[in-house]
Amino acid sequence: MSIELSLEVEFPVDLERVQNLAEHAMDFMRLHPATDLFIRFVDLATMEDLHVKHMDEPGPTDVLSFPMDELEPGTETETAPEGILGDIVVCPEFAEPQAEQAG
Repeated sequence: MSIELSLEVEFPVDLERVQNLAEHAMDFMRLHPATDLFIRFVDLATMEDLHVKHMDEPGPTDVLSFPMDELEPGTETETAPEGILGDIVVCPEFAEPQAEQAG
């Protein structure tokens, strides 16, 4: 499994925890061991640009996902085929107040 993380902000992000969580989720979905995932942490301005460009929605948001190969989870007897899961873009500065509000 290939999980690439990109921290493009000064905001504190526990990349080891994110890596472990992504690995756990991919294992739970029984994805092929060669499946790729990219997680990018960006600032408010970058997220706003992406939100407008790809969703035609104003302002930033907490998370955007860009699936690639439309992978389905594997089964108890067979893993999913090899592929690219896609990209996840996270704006920690936008997400933090939401997390605090949700407890």
